Amino acid sequence: MIDKISGILDKDTFIKMIEEKIVNGSDTFTLATIDIDNFETVNSYYGEMVGDEVIKKMASVLKQNIKTNDYLCRSNKDEFNVLFSNTTSDTGYIMIEEIRKYFDINTFQLGDRKKEISIKISAGISNYPRDAKNAVELFRGADSALFRAKREGKNRVCVAASENMLLKSNHYTKTQLERLAELSKKTEKTESFLLREALDDLFEKYSK
Repeated sequence: MIDKISGILDKDTFIKMIEEKIVNGSDTFTLATIDIDNFETVNSYYGEMVGDEVIKKMASVLKQNIKTNDYLCRSNKDEFNVLFSNTTSDTGYIMIEEIRKYFDINTFQLGDRKKEISIKISAGISNYPRDAKNAVELFRGADSALFRAKREGKNRVCVAASENMLLKSNHYTKTQLERLAELSKKTEKTESFLLREALDDLFEKYSK
């Protein structure tokens, strides 16, 4: 089934896919539960029509930043789930953190009057089989991590266990970074996702 507003899977279908992966003996995969921070404030201040556009924008950005073998669903009014196939919790954390940063640094022109809307998100990460033996435990772990992210101040990502932060340094010119930021906004893909695409293209080109 497809959610009417967001155009992505509903939660029941999403859960069935997870259960099938477990039954089929998938090695590892990661679940992310993502919640839009202060969504009720957006609805009450801008109206439900803009609220629906926020949901659609959220779904669009998430779809642009997952692979073809990953799954995405809208699980509640302002809550989404992403399943990253063949992915550890560390990798899942990095992927969601990139998306969180994308929302954190960008605003979006939504509604009839094209108001600049800021969207912030919080997320929880859980991994199978590290954190759970079944779908119920997997969702419970991600929901618990999301609750911790909300409790610690929102606009952050937490994992079901202790998380290791990845520190990285980039060596790009200012012009390159500005062009990358513009392309990120235009394509609705995070900067890191675009860089990975470029690297994949290079690997494919020179490995022939």
